Amino acid sequence: MKRTDFSLSYLLAIATIVAVILTPNLVSGLVTACRRAYDKTRSVLRHAPPIAPWKGVTALEKFIAASLLIVPIAFGQITLTTAQIAKKVSSSVVVIQGKTESGEILGSGFIVSKDGKIVTNLHVIRDMKTASVQLANGETFDSISVLATDERRDLAIVQIPGIDLPTLGLGNSDFLTVGEPLVIVGSPRGLEGTVTAGILSSVRDSGEGFKVLQTDAALNPGNSGGPLVNNKGQVIGVVSFKLRSAEGLNFAIPINYVRGLLNGLHVPVTLDQMRITLNTSKPSRPESGPTLRETLDWLKEKIPLGAVAWVQSDKQDGVKASVSHQSQAWSIDSCTIVVGCVEVMIFDLPLLPPSQFIITDRYTLPLSDLTTAFVLKRDNPPPQYTFLSGDESAYNVVVMTSSTFLHLRSSNDSHLAPIAERGMQLSLSFNDAQFANRVKDAFTHAAALCREKEPF
Repeated sequence: MKRTDFSLSYLLAIATIVAVILTPNLVSGLVTACRRAYDKTRSVLRHAPPIAPWKGVTALEKFIAASLLIVPIAFGQITLTTAQIAKKVSSSVVVIQGKTESGEILGSGFIVSKDGKIVTNLHVIRDMKTASVQLANGETFDSISVLATDERRDLAIVQIPGIDLPTLGLGNSDFLTVGEPLVIVGSPRGLEGTVTAGILSSVRDSGEGFKVLQTDAALNPGNSGGPLVNNKGQVIGVVSFKLRSAEGLNFAIPINYVRGLLNGLHVPVTLDQMRITLNTSKPSRPESGPTLRETLDWLKEKIPLGAVAWVQSDKQDGVKASVSHQSQAWSIDSCTIVVGCVEVMIFDLPLLPPSQFIITDRYTLPLSDLTTAFVLKRDNPPPQYTFLSGDESAYNVVVMTSSTFLHLRSSNDSHLAPIAERGMQLSLSFNDAQFANRVKDAFTHAAALCREKEPF
């Protein structure tokens, strides 16, 4: 037999190591399989030099053991299950709670340094008069300081006086793959912590010069500001908002924007001092342009023109449905407006007459509280459906506020109870990007005028 045959056992060892990385349950049989291959080869190669033992371990076993350490380092950590991720991450996720002039606000955050630096959404803390941070173990800190803010991306870094706190590692949001598994962890109050799993559905352009991550992992109340985690237990995004007009459209801000904030921290400031800085950056009253009355009348006329419609089929059962999103302006006569969307789905079921399902979302929005407005492109339909015809894309005007406002949802389905809740964002759908941007600009203009309390 040729000397090259002797290397077959080593090739088997390497192949088995790769299999171990892919299937950790094979670890127990690794050494046995490789030793059998090696012994079989030595029985043929009678003159092959023996491998000297090393404290009872052969050189082959040393090679395997070393490879098991080297290969995972070279190719990345072994992926974790959802349960393992939850166990690893939950201890570093915190509850942020505070009082504002309009009531209490509850959000999430996550610890990124042992001395108590915490990442969250800016809208979670923006209007808090007092704030407290509760750790997963129940320990509470009654004050926070602010180290950095990013209004455009809705990010903030705060600090509590902690010592040796559990931290989360940051991943790299520039190297993500659509379809990879993700987990959202939020508001871990003892056993009440929420963990939901999904995939990365898309990486989208916000229309404001930054990217957002879309996932189908479900959001729960209090998730805002919490971590979006990959299957290695690393944070790749900050959960920021949910587009209420279409289920499954949940979004996060990529973690690499947080890295930039961490590299530019300022001296600690109080919440009041932070607000002074933010207030100066709000749009001031325009020197020229339409009056408030003209702007509101324009919105009242143009918002109902926002209609998006398409036909889809379910990838599993093939059922076809016609879907339409019709933006509505029920009341735009003052600085508190009532707008929203009516979604109609008509199902084409075999051997049955078409069935119609209607959902109506109404938002009572105080324009003076508007902090951010941008346009976000969305592909139709959601990933679990196949596009057949109609509008392949929608342009959502996303509006975010500094305080909560009323959201009412109703349906023609008697099995679905009406919903009354308070939120901090809404979206209206349009089928034209240029038109959507004009609506966004009108919202921003009206908000600036309302803050100045311009008379009608």
